Amino acid sequence: MSRILQYSILIVFIFLAGCNSISKYDDNEVAAIVKGQEITIGDLRFLYPDDTALDYLEWAINVELVKQEVKDMSLDISENLSDTDDWFEELPPKNTTDEGGKQIRKFAESQARKLDMKPEEYQQEYAKKIDEQNAYIVTYLEEKLGKAEFYGEKGMVEFNEKSNYLLEELVEENEDEIEVLIE
Repeated sequence: MSRILQYSILIVFIFLAGCNSISKYDDNEVAAIVKGQEITIGDLRFLYPDDTALDYLEWAINVELVKQEVKDMSLDISENLSDTDDWFEELPPKNTTDEGGKQIRKFAESQARKLDMKPEEYQQEYAKKIDEQNAYIVTYLEEKLGKAEFYGEKGMVEFNEKSNYLLEELVEENEDEIEVLIE
């Protein structure tokens, strides 16, 4: 999978943040139902800080729709999964001087405390979940738009616009089968 495409998806993912808290909800509570598949508060809490997790519900719905669409189309995501030695599974060392590494470590430590896990264990599981989500999205986008080839920033912007349109269209097509239970 193209690293540029992976980073583009991750950047979109990160910038969706706001400030809604889910700490008042139980992990087993259902936040949304997408074509019969439940997205729980626990699913959101695992991937995001409590104070922003609800802001990602729309993204989680998009990911679930894409996942179901890819399965319905009998597409194989394995080509778009990262190698097992992926750098993202490794937690940066405690003494890292890299600002990005510090943020990743701080996030993993915070989430691990919340979930009663070791930070390294959390980072590995988190990386696998994000990698799988990215693989489904990239597989879907490649099926619909072809392999992403960027020739400068303009090409990336155009591809992102087409991708966003496809995701919005997918949500609209399945609107009647999406039930948001928590806001």
